[in-house]
Amino acid sequence: MKRLFYSVVAPLRRALRSGAGSAGAVARGRFLTGLLFALLSSTLTPLPSTLLFAQSGGQPAQFMSYGTGARGLGMGGAFFAVADDASASYWNPAALIMLEKKEFTAMQASLFADTTLNFFTYAHPTASRGVWALSMTQLKSVGFERVAIEVNPGGDEIISFKPGGYFDNVERALAFSWGREVSDKLSFGVMAKNISRQLDTSKDGFNAIDIAMLQKFSKTYRMAMGIQNVFSMASGDTDDKLPLTLKLGQALSLFKGGLVFGFDITKPQSGDMNWRFGGEYWLMSWSALRFGVMGAPEIQEADFGVGLKYKNFGFDVAQGVHALGATTRFSVTMRMGRSNRAKHEREVRNAVRQAMQYFKSGYFSKAIEKLKSALDSDPGNAEIRRMISRLELAVGYVPDATGGNEVPTLTRRGIISYVDGNDLKTSVNVLRHAFNKAPKNDRLLSLLNMVEKESGVSELTRRPEGPEIFTYIDQRTYDARQSIYDGKYDLAMRRAQDILDLEPNNETALEIMGSAFYLMDQKDKARVMWEKVLEVNPDNRIVRQFLKQTN
Repeated sequence: MKRLFYSVVAPLRRALRSGAGSAGAVARGRFLTGLLFALLSSTLTPLPSTLLFAQSGGQPAQFMSYGTGARGLGMGGAFFAVADDASASYWNPAALIMLEKKEFTAMQASLFADTTLNFFTYAHPTASRGVWALSMTQLKSVGFERVAIEVNPGGDEIISFKPGGYFDNVERALAFSWGREVSDKLSFGVMAKNISRQLDTSKDGFNAIDIAMLQKFSKTYRMAMGIQNVFSMASGDTDDKLPLTLKLGQALSLFKGGLVFGFDITKPQSGDMNWRFGGEYWLMSWSALRFGVMGAPEIQEADFGVGLKYKNFGFDVAQGVHALGATTRFSVTMRMGRSNRAKHEREVRNAVRQAMQYFKSGYFSKAIEKLKSALDSDPGNAEIRRMISRLELAVGYVPDATGGNEVPTLTRRGIISYVDGNDLKTSVNVLRHAFNKAPKNDRLLSLLNMVEKESGVSELTRRPEGPEIFTYIDQRTYDARQSIYDGKYDLAMRRAQDILDLEPNNETALEIMGSAFYLMDQKDKARVMWEKVLEVNPDNRIVRQFLKQTN
């Protein structure tokens, strides 16, 4: 420190000479401390980051680019897309969604003489509101010697050099991080942080926000993107500005997570791009080996580490080798409570169960509300999303169908079949039956036509023509008979089948169907249909005569 101090004094002699005289040694010492703060902020403070990226330019809050957690640092800091533990609160808040239990992590890193980097974080998954975390990152250098000097007013000579105690350099970041799933493949996260700096009696600080996203392309590959300091505001004795920093990360997982590779690229504003690459290999379920390198663009540091875990406890150690020597980091992790996934799934099931109760009772709007609350808890649930989409389509035509009367009962059955989506033909038939009972219901007809189009029906149901009592069944019966007269037997059978789909024991439709088969010279099939007519109405003498003709 003394060597550094004397190298600072020479360039400042002229400034000190203008402030010399009767003010005394103490005043001059304070003046020098203020000047030293401006210098030390761009030389001493970034030293830990300079170990990694020498050309960073001494940007403010550079300690926040170093990395935290012995696991991530053992992988060379290539952890932006890999982060699946509590340290994600620092690396990538969008990755917090991969935590299932409450986690606490603490790290201590000895960077060089009298300088340490500490990190503490607590992450808390919730059942339906994402995962939040609190963290503290602190860089502390101690033992800087405070001095008071007196300069000869007539020259540049130092008259006296008196020690005045010691001071520390402390940079600290307090952060709140939050991550939330948008779908089963995509999540977003945000970090709000307060950064404070203190060098002796000089203080300043920053408030800033980071944003990030995590995209899962498959079970083995995911990518992360983020912008650090997308918003920042300075306070205190500083003109510094936090640099806008872009980050890109990739993670590749092989052998069911037994081997993981990470690769990150970081580009700070007005700074050089740097990269990190590392890997993790789990020898057994409780022990792992790690390696990594950091470059900007040439390699600045090589890292290696080991990890051990037992039940809900983990211990990690990482060693970094760089131009200034070696850096050692230790981390401990503790997981607490039951897996949040079980609670999460239970809440989703309860919401879906309540939605289905409303659904089956015909309260479709309330069912949608419950399904949406279930989707909020589980944004990646494709089945719930599909149900909401179909139900919203149906509700656009028929908002509710409550009560025990025949029409609302049939309408509910038809909509339930439609939302289920496995048998649209059943939905069409049931809704046709409902419309047959309420031929003036235009909303029901619109719903029926929508489902018919989706199911691929060639001819949509239309509003019955003629007298008001001329229902859908009447229309189909008329069309079927007319088709028999016109010799269009296939069309007659289709119209009769439309009726039988709604009323399987409709005597007239069965009779027409048998007649069509007979006229097509398919007497065996005609006999089967006419025998069904007699099962429905044994007194049908006309059909009995038809049967005698087929013998």
